[in-house]
Amino acid sequence: MHVVIRGNRASSRRAARLAGLAIGAMASSSPVHADDATSWFAPWFSSWFAPAVPDKSGYSLLNPTPDDEMRKFAPDRPTKGFSVRTVDAGHFELETDTVNYTYSNYQGVITRSVQALDPTLKLGLTNWMDIEAQFNGLQSSQSFDSASGSSILNGVGFGDVFLRSKMNLFGNDAGPAGFALIPYVKLPSSVPVISNGAVEGGLIAPFALRPQDYIITLMTEVDVLKTANGDGRYANFINLVGVSHPIPGLDGANAMVELFSSAGTDPATPPIYTFDLGMNFRLDQHTILDVGLNLGLNKAAPKAQVYSGISLRF
Repeated sequence: MHVVIRGNRASSRRAARLAGLAIGAMASSSPVHADDATSWFAPWFSSWFAPAVPDKSGYSLLNPTPDDEMRKFAPDRPTKGFSVRTVDAGHFELETDTVNYTYSNYQGVITRSVQALDPTLKLGLTNWMDIEAQFNGLQSSQSFDSASGSSILNGVGFGDVFLRSKMNLFGNDAGPAGFALIPYVKLPSSVPVISNGAVEGGLIAPFALRPQDYIITLMTEVDVLKTANGDGRYANFINLVGVSHPIPGLDGANAMVELFSSAGTDPATPPIYTFDLGMNFRLDQHTILDVGLNLGLNKAAPKAQVYSGISLRF
């Protein structure tokens, strides 16, 4: 809601006095004492704008965050949404698939893809910023004609490399909301079929809401990608909404659901819509196992993608 108030300074001062009198009258007429009202309002206000967390601004790569002041471990997996939290300064994270299988059937072509390991290495530089490198692991992709079963395309090789930096703007340690910006670039380092051989990049912007035990992720992403035909570039837009919540009766386990969309300006690249499910299992404060299942919601999307992985913090 956007409200615009127009008037001269005198009328503004009169309005301010009236507002003050009204607030004072409400406070004096209320059965709640002023001290009680202040004690109720102050924690609510401070939780939004100044969450009670230690001052960690002095920590850096060479002056690491002490273990007892590290924030909650929140890796960027499972599902496709990114966490708004960065790696604590001077600490290191490893996140990777152990195995990832994808099945597609689109326009008469069946594609089966398997990937083993795709480690993402993260290093905390400051209390609000980290740098990340993702190495897509050994991949095998095979395509067949769905009618005849004859082979169309086959490829085996290591995937491309993604370089990212995550910068948290607020809500890194605590608070009911958080927001981060994640610029990235993809460096082609694989064989045809596995890679399109193009440098690509974009900006990811995850926003998290934390009502009670829930985490609601709203994320948007803008990419500059290579067109399906030729060497042109086009704008691609990713949007998703995800919800995470602890699983009742299973200590340290969380479940996630997510709706994902990817659509761009290249006529030869169809949009992708998926419904994603995930679970993670916190073994300790530095180790998390996960599994996930992505289901296609339109013909161009992969019919199913199933994966498992692990995240470690040091």
